[in-house]
Amino acid sequence: MKRKKLSALLLALVMAVSLAVPALAADTTQTVTILQTSDLHGMINPYDYASNKESKTSMAHAAAIIAAERKTDPNLLLIDTGDSTQANYIQEFKDEVPEPMIDALNYLKYDAWTLGNHEFNFGFNYVTKEIKEFNGVTLAGNIYQKNGSRWLDAYKIFDVNGVKVAVFGIDAPHIPIWEKSDPTHYNNMTFTTPMEETGKILKELDGKADVIIGSIHYGLDGEYGTEGIRQVAEKYGDQIDALFIGHAHSKVNETINGVPVLEPGSNAQYVSKVTFSLEKKDGKWDVAKTDAGLIDCSTVTPDAAFLTKFKSLDQKSKALAAKQVGEVGETFLNPVEVLPGIPSAILEDNAVLDLINKVQMEEVGADVSLAALFDSTSNLEKGPFLNRDSVKIYKYDNTLYGVKVTGKQLKAIMELQAGNFFNQYKAGDVTISFNPDIRMYNYDEFAGVNYEINISKPAGSRIQNVTYQGKPLSDTQTLVLALNNYRYGGLVTAGLLNESDVVYEGGAVRDMITNYVAAMKTPLMPECDHNWKIVGADLNDPQKDLIYEKVRSGEITVPTSEDGRTPNIASLNGPELRAAGKLPALTGGETATTPTTPAKPTVPVTPTTPSTPVAGGSYTVKSGDCLWSISQEFYGTGTKWTVIYRANTAIIKNANDIQVGQVLTIPAA
Repeated sequence: MKRKKLSALLLALVMAVSLAVPALAADTTQTVTILQTSDLHGMINPYDYASNKESKTSMAHAAAIIAAERKTDPNLLLIDTGDSTQANYIQEFKDEVPEPMIDALNYLKYDAWTLGNHEFNFGFNYVTKEIKEFNGVTLAGNIYQKNGSRWLDAYKIFDVNGVKVAVFGIDAPHIPIWEKSDPTHYNNMTFTTPMEETGKILKELDGKADVIIGSIHYGLDGEYGTEGIRQVAEKYGDQIDALFIGHAHSKVNETINGVPVLEPGSNAQYVSKVTFSLEKKDGKWDVAKTDAGLIDCSTVTPDAAFLTKFKSLDQKSKALAAKQVGEVGETFLNPVEVLPGIPSAILEDNAVLDLINKVQMEEVGADVSLAALFDSTSNLEKGPFLNRDSVKIYKYDNTLYGVKVTGKQLKAIMELQAGNFFNQYKAGDVTISFNPDIRMYNYDEFAGVNYEINISKPAGSRIQNVTYQGKPLSDTQTLVLALNNYRYGGLVTAGLLNESDVVYEGGAVRDMITNYVAAMKTPLMPECDHNWKIVGADLNDPQKDLIYEKVRSGEITVPTSEDGRTPNIASLNGPELRAAGKLPALTGGETATTPTTPAKPTVPVTPTTPSTPVAGGSYTVKSGDCLWSISQEFYGTGTKWTVIYRANTAIIKNANDIQVGQVLTIPAA
């Protein structure tokens, strides 16, 4: 168990004695190694079946690392912290015995598996099936049955070279929110928080173990007001020797309150490793030294024996993903970024999300719909529509709901799910950025109503000019809203939806998209109604074009969140860049941005020029241009860039690479 390290003098004496008496050293020193993976999400083989691309990381890569580490320490402990059995088509084989992911965990001889929230996506019968098939111990100490007893073990004490190592497991506590649409998925059980359950478990382990580690499916930062693992470490770090965490898909290698905290990303990006050097003192083992770090799976060659073992799974997955169900007439989104690092599909209404919302509204018979772009690179390209394309644009196994809402409720939902996502505009900004505290999969775009997001205003008061069927939406008007079960659970918990107002419960949204395309007699075409826009941002700093040019050349980088999961978390700002020396000072002919926010801003996301050029002629490309900005200039919207692209394919070979001086044909509006 965690204690103060030996003094340098005492450590030197111990080492001297150890050298002099080798037999004694074997009895008084020991090493314990623990490896961890997390959020594998079906990435058994090194292939992403939705995108049809090789993956640089996978369980096959992790298997090579595990094998190498076992050569050094055959008695190491191997654990996984959940979200293993969902995504990358693995759920399509959940009826196999054993389920392929469980087969992989058993093949690599995992000692412990802590459940994740996605294990509960497909019904309680599948969770229990997988637990029975797993050869190690399954942990989830914070899940309680109706009689008040724990459903699964909270911990397991392993004997590693004579050292008692306790591994305790805790799942994310919000499964009743995410699975609210069907509580039978978690058998109507109760979940306690990581903070609460860690305290209970540590009391139960008092005096029983030499080393205590946590295996917790929860991130450093909590959700829904619940304390995260950072706070757990701050409170209980003196009683815990290491914390292995998951859920947030983050790369974490920190020491908090003296305890190492590790999270290895997702899809086997890393393998976490902690090595404890122990010394026996007064008959008890003491942790004298701890080495912790992450091993990069992309640096190793996948294990050949592992690939052979799961070759059949790879073949079946590829065949399923490649099945054609329809045809795409034109590419939906290209380019997918306004600038490198800024996805345009978040800043403008787009055809991909309009397709998802259209399918949802038709299935439910709804008036309005909301949907999120789970991946900023989601796209449908001209050509065959394959099974994998539905997964590409809708990666989660969410089901569809229809709920009655008032106009007042809908506006509040829009504020929460759309308005809060953006950072507030400040004078001098030349880009619009995203709130780093909100994941992109929690940003919804709405269909069926027209609206504006005024980012000059504080969060909570940004949604304006909401109309339904051409008329202002009244607070008392009743509509039916289509949304997925995950969002339904969160909004019920937030008090913005009522369970009694559910009018529709359906199957998987992704399957509905597939069936919609399969039923079409003509190719699927991109359609976008441009029913919303961002306003309140005057992006015309005098050096805007220069800033854009420097972003494209790589001289200026659009910032991302620390874990890399949220792009574009801070706006590029002319005055700030000049103050930092990244731009030259303004010349006499340039006017600095007024350092105040307009009182009643009405400028759209990318302002048009005072006199909009007339389409139907030609245009000479100048520095800082892209097809998106030229489209904005001529048509008042950037999404019509494809019209210009198709009219100029003779001279434009790559839509992302137009050249200064090129003369483009601009078709009539």
